[in-house]
Amino acid sequence: PEEVCRRSLARYDKDKGAYLITSMERDYEVRPAACEIRPLDEEGPVSVELGLLILFYLMKAQDIPLSGKWVSEFELTGGAMFFRGPHIIQNHEVARRYGHDVEGFSEACRRLGGEPVEMGDAAFKIRVLPRAPVIVVLWRADEEFGASAKLLMDSTIEHHLPLDVIVGMALELLGRIVGKVLWY
Repeated sequence: PEEVCRRSLARYDKDKGAYLITSMERDYEVRPAACEIRPLDEEGPVSVELGLLILFYLMKAQDIPLSGKWVSEFELTGGAMFFRGPHIIQNHEVARRYGHDVEGFSEACRRLGGEPVEMGDAAFKIRVLPRAPVIVVLWRADEEFGASAKLLMDSTIEHHLPLDVIVGMALELLGRIVGKVLWY
């Protein structure tokens, strides 16, 4: 547990035999012996995407500092080929939902612990996991162009998560922002 906590910045409750980790402003308890992941603030299931994201992160996170270099999914090693077809990150859902409602976008991101950053018409840095911050950027629709959105990740994310889990992370995060479940 000490090594896992050092690498992932999670906490460990020895009495419960549980890791405690924060994701998007919510605390989760991971009990390996019970094969259970649950939010601490309420009962109920955790989505498959979030469950896999937390498990892979606890297993694979590295004790390395954030780079501060923000990249798109296509700039990750192998990302240009992987993030196509069924693995496309669904930024268009954010643009569709909030292209004319920047304030609604801002409110949704703040509920997830988002901190404003200077990009696009509105952008927020959201700490999906302790070593996996993400920036979601929105450009509003106008007379000339339709709305667009972009997901940017710290370049170190590829040291913590495989590409297929990054897709799941994006589905979970963007789904929470738009208020609906997103699928592959």
